[in-house]
Amino acid sequence: MDNSEKRTCLKCGSEMTKCYVAEGFRGLLVKNPEGDRILSNKKNTNINPVICTHCGFAEWYADEPENLI
Repeated sequence: MDNSEKRTCLKCGSEMTKCYVAEGFRGLLVKNPEGDRILSNKKNTNINPVICTHCGFAEWYADEPENLI
């Protein structure tokens, strides 16, 4: 999801705001356990939240979900 892509809240229909995790500049790193290797894991992607500033509903989206395959 890039910065120009708009998301609509599934709960109230308002526009959602893309946010980031303060401790991780590009979001949280998630990994596919099947891709786990001793020195590297090629099956991973960052996830970032989008939050509705109207009702507070939050969702997480993967930057590159195809990397988990």
